[in-house]
Order: sequence, then structure tokens, then C-alpha cells
Amino acid sequence: MGVYVVSSQVWVSKALTPELMHQLQQVVVGLYRRLGDAPSAVAFFDDEQFRLLAAVGYTDLAREAMEAVLTERAARLEDDHLVVTPRHTLPDFPFAAQNSPGLLIRRLTFNNLLCGVVLVEHAEAAALDNALQGHELSWAFLLREGGWCVRLAEAESQLADLGRQLEVTRHAVERLTELGEQAICDREKFIANVDYELRAPLTTVLGYCEMLQDAAFGTLTDAQREFVHHIEAGGQALLHIVDDLMRLVRLERGGDVLDVREFSAARLFQSLQSAFAPMAQRRQITLEITLDPACEMLVGDELRLYEALSQLLDDALRHIPRGGVIRLTGELHRSSSNVQYLVITLQDNLTGIVAEQRLATYRGLIHTNAPGGMPVRGVALGLNVTHRILQLHGTTLTVDGDTTRGCQLTFRLPHRTTSLPDEAPQVVIIDAGIESGRLLRTILESENLRPQLIVASGNETAAMLHANYFESATRLPDVVLIDAELPLADGYELCRLIKQTEATRHLPVLMLTTSPETTEKLHGLEVGATDVLIKPVNRKELIMRVKSLIAQKRELEAMLRAYHSAKHRAITDGLTGLFNHAYFAEKLLRQAEAAERSGQPLSLIMLDVDWFKHFNDTNGHEAGNELLKDLARLMERCFRRSDLLARYGGEEFVILLPNTPKTQAAMLAERLRRRVSEYPFAGRESQPGGRLTISLGVAGLPSDTNDPKQLLELADRALYRAKQHGRNRVCVVETEGIGRPHPSGFWKVPSPPETDPPYLRPV
Repeated sequence: MGVYVVSSQVWVSKALTPELMHQLQQVVVGLYRRLGDAPSAVAFFDDEQFRLLAAVGYTDLAREAMEAVLTERAARLEDDHLVVTPRHTLPDFPFAAQNSPGLLIRRLTFNNLLCGVVLVEHAEAAALDNALQGHELSWAFLLREGGWCVRLAEAESQLADLGRQLEVTRHAVERLTELGEQAICDREKFIANVDYELRAPLTTVLGYCEMLQDAAFGTLTDAQREFVHHIEAGGQALLHIVDDLMRLVRLERGGDVLDVREFSAARLFQSLQSAFAPMAQRRQITLEITLDPACEMLVGDELRLYEALSQLLDDALRHIPRGGVIRLTGELHRSSSNVQYLVITLQDNLTGIVAEQRLATYRGLIHTNAPGGMPVRGVALGLNVTHRILQLHGTTLTVDGDTTRGCQLTFRLPHRTTSLPDEAPQVVIIDAGIESGRLLRTILESENLRPQLIVASGNETAAMLHANYFESATRLPDVVLIDAELPLADGYELCRLIKQTEATRHLPVLMLTTSPETTEKLHGLEVGATDVLIKPVNRKELIMRVKSLIAQKRELEAMLRAYHSAKHRAITDGLTGLFNHAYFAEKLLRQAEAAERSGQPLSLIMLDVDWFKHFNDTNGHEAGNELLKDLARLMERCFRRSDLLARYGGEEFVILLPNTPKTQAAMLAERLRRRVSEYPFAGRESQPGGRLTISLGVAGLPSDTNDPKQLLELADRALYRAKQHGRNRVCVVETEGIGRPHPSGFWKVPSPPETDPPYLRPV
């Protein structure tokens, strides 16, 4: 609502422009005087309510009551141009004159729509009509302009409120993000300490057992040797539990995100055969591992899947007695959408009470990990690790069997979709008559095309046809034939909908019409039809037009594929698949401009692989390329989709983090440094310390500088400082204070630790 200015009992909304305020004040005061000083007001009608714009003779407190009275009579004003309301029917109305008999409410319209009213006390209807005679349109236009000014002021006020709420929400999200990162850091420290505190004494116990068994302190008796053997077995079991616990914790917290890629299914099954066949032979158990010969490539994390299947096979071998049989099979299955899956099944012939206990263990495992499931005693940690790995692959373990048939475990993995042979082009025919539609279908079938006939019913609109046959289609046709004279739907409107929708706008549309008029053909071309044919159609012409449209569509699809491929190659690095240097430079300028406009922070991380030349010299350049590709995949798993990752050159990478404070970027850089140090890169044994490490530099806008080029320079200098101070660390640019950029930079470089933390020590 507007705020009103009082001047000799004349009120005008301050939400109006100065010119409108002056005009309204003049017309309202003029009306007041022409009607013998009768208290008057004018109001704008919109959104089912009235808003007072100006008044003479009323107090400020009367405004809301007057608007409520007018809103109650809005329905009557839609029908009557004048509403007379006696005073005794308005007990709550703030009448300005003591002798007022009631109210006159005069309707004003614009384009035959109610746009406002004039309200007057104790005046004759004829006098009010005479006062407005010949000026109704100007009054209506003035009220409409004033009303929209009020609405604009309200919208601006609401927008300001929303802006303040958004700012409060943003601060809350930033605070929650900081708390979440702190919680993650605290949890990781706790897990690392627990891992170290459990593993260290177990390693010591096993070391002493080994020394005693080697008779380092004298020969042991048979009883002593048996006791030491039990101690060693118990220590190994506890160490195995610790390993399973740490793997499960890492999987749950996302520390070991899957490295999803295509890999050979035969290689996975061959590795399992090589590892478990000798073990099964020693235990006199028949192990059969077979794979569908048609299976080529699977999609997933090969190492994690090997770990999961190894755990299942190991668990089966520990329970199956001598003479038992274990079958691991992989069979290809095709779903209805032509997507192939490899169904992996592990079947044993265990019977009796042991089989019942084993089935209960696996069913308890699934129940424990189900949403809302309660923990079940006896579910091994290793099996929980397996279940979690399968969950991360988007599949679940199903359990079947009984005490007589044994236990059957099944899950499925996506198989690489093989390229199918080219199918016959598909043509959709939407016709008004079934006979003419069948004729068109027969003509097209004679040319080895695949026509689909849709006979439009009398209750289907163009929108319904588009939604039923194009929006929900699993495969779009190559050409669409539309009859212009559909029963209810307009064929031209259907063509317009096809061309206006992003997914279907490239479809060739051939309109069929019975009218030979040129205007009809022009109408079809205007709505987007590729061509227009006159019915009855000539068979040869129809076939020629349809085949020509199919060829044009195939050519357009090839051009689009080539365009997208060229665009992808232009902005991505050919080796790692990350964005390239040129694209990063362009995005840096744009993101810096956006950050300056919105006032949001922008952070930059630059990193370099430590001793990369030494790695190349030792392992070869091909191994170095594989290392960079693995590092790129690991980086992608550590950052958000909104963050931009690029290869800056050689072994240097950059990460651009929009809407991210520098302190948070430093935490993310440190997390990446730890994960790289822990990751089992191929050939890392040749590096100093037996592992691969990286050095990182962090800088931010606007805390360090307002210039994007200088931001890059500062991050580069921070990276150089990190390498100067011993590598394998994060160096952060620090300024003197908030809002005081310092181009030269102050550098926060952690002191090189004498020893690595427990979670970075090689085990």
C-alpha cells in the first residue's frame, strides 16, 4: 500500500510519480468543489481488490476501511455502473460528513473492464454524472496509470524483502557449509586416529608372533607353538576386521568414490578364477566360473567389483564343506529399452542348518542396509563392504534359496550397449480417415519403410496428439505426415507444436491437404512444415518426397554430431578430458565478472604433480599419460559439478570454484592433496616416499585481488611457494585484511612435518 500525504485534507499516494500525484490532486479537488464540498475518493481495481489512490476530506485511518467497503461491492460494480449504499447499512464506514445519507460509488471502465471507482458522500447521482460527463475515459486512464504505479511500488518492496531474505539464507548456507566441512575434517581425523591406534598394536603382536615362530628367542615347545599360532590367527582376524571397518567407513563417507569406466568382463572373471581356483582345489571344493561369451565390456569400478566378488567367494569357500560345489556365472540379459545387463549369480549346494544360518546372514545384511532397517547381529563387516560397493554401482544383492537347494546371490551390472544395425526409417502418419491412412501406410511399406498410422479421434486436440505421440516417445520418427483436416485438432497447430518443442523441432513434417490453394501451402510453410502435398497424393511423388526428407534429416543429424564433436574437442583437453587452457581463460574472465556483479566470492586452485619428470623418466611417457588421466578422474570426484576443472599445461591443473570463499577452497585443496597421496596410482612406488604427491596454491576474489589475471598469477606464485617449501602441501595467499587486496601477497605455508600423519603413512 502507498503512504499518503495530508494537505488540507487532500491525500495522494506517494507511490505515484510526481506528475500523476499532481494530476490526481487536481481532478479530485475539482470534483470535490463541483459537488459542493462532498467528501470524495478515487480507487484503482486490480487483482480482486481496490487500492485507494487519492481522497479529499478523509483521515489517514479511514483508508483501509474505505478499501474494504469497495472490495465487498466489487461484484455489484461489475454489473451496475452506479451503486448507491445508504448510511445505515454501513455502520463501520468512516463517514467524513455528519449529514451524509450514504455513498455513491461510480464505476469507471477501460476497454470494457472495471479499472476503478469514484466514491462520493451526500451527492446526487445526477450531479456526479454531470461532473464526470465526457471525462470518464480520461479518469479511467488516470486511475489505471496510478494503480500500476502502486503495484510497481508494492512489487519493488516485495523484491527488496526477498533480497534481504535471500541474503540471510545465503549466510546461513555458508555457515552450514563451514560447519559441515569442519565436521568432515573432525571425522576424518577421528577415523585416522582410530585406524592408527588399532593397527599399530596388532602389527606389533603379529611381528612378535613371527619372531617366536622363527625361533628368534629359542625353540618353542609344541604347546607354545600352538598357542602362538592361535595368537597369530586371532591377530590376523582382528586386522582383517580393522581393514573391513576402514573400507566401510571410507565408502560411507564418500572417500573412496567409484572410478567408473569401461573394463573387460573377461579380465574380471579371469582374475577371480586365478585367485580362487587354487584355494578351492586345496579345500577339495569344485569352483566353476563361467562368463557369457557375448559379454565384452562392463561399466563400473573394476577394482571395487573385484573386491566385492572376492568377499562373496571367500565367504562361500569358508562355509562350503569338502566335496561342495560353487558356481559363479555371468549371463547377458537385454531389457525392453535395448539396454544390456550382465546378471552375475553365485550359487552353492550347501544344505542343512549351516545353509539356513548363511541365508539368514545375507538376508539380515539386506535388511540392515535397507532404508529404516534395524541392525542384525552376526552380519560381517566384509559383507557390509560388499553390499555398499554394489549400492554405489546402482545395484542390490538379491538372496534366494533354502536349506535343500543352497544359497543363490544375484546382482546385475550395466553392459556396454553394442551398436545395433541400422533399422528401416520410421514414418509417423497422422490422418483423419482410416482408409486414406492405410493407403499411405501401404505405399510406404512397399519401399521398406516402417510407417506407424495414427488415426486422430474426434476428441483429440493438437496438444493431446503432441503429448501422446511425441513428448512420451522413446524414439522419434524420421518423418511425420500430418493431415491438415483433422477432426478436432488443427493439423497446422500440431505442426507448430512440433516445431516449437526443442526435442522435435528438427523433425521433417510433410503436410497433406485437399485444398489446391496457394494460401494453404503458404500457411503450412509458415507454421514450419518442410513441404506440403495435395491429396490425393501421387505415389511416386510421395515416396520421392519422404525419402528426400529422410536423407535431409540424416544429413542434419550427422552435421549436428560433427558440430558437437568439434565443439567438445575445441574446449577439452585431448588427454585428460578436462577443459583446456583456452576455455579456462575465457571462463575465468566471465566468472570474475559475474562474481563482481553478484558480490559472491570466487576462488582458484592451481596444482602441479610433484617430481613428474622423475616419474616419466622411470616409468615412461605412456605411464605418465595414464597417471594424468587417473589424476583427472580423481579430481572430478572431489569437486562439484559447478566447479570448473581444466588442464593448464603439462602436469599443471587449475580448479575454478564459483561462490566459494578462499578458506573453504583451501580446505578442498587439502582434501584433494590427501586423497592423491593415498590413491594407488600405477607406478607410484618409483616416486620419493613410494607415493604420488601434488603441490597446490590457492587465491581468491575479491579478498586477494579484483583482477582475474592477477588472481591466476597469485595462485601460480602460491603453488611455487608450496614447491619451494618441500612439496606435497597447500599454500594459501593471505592479505592484510578483508577488503584490502595486496598484489604482492602474504603466503601461508604450513611447516614441513617431520613425519606424516597416521592416515598418510604407507601400511
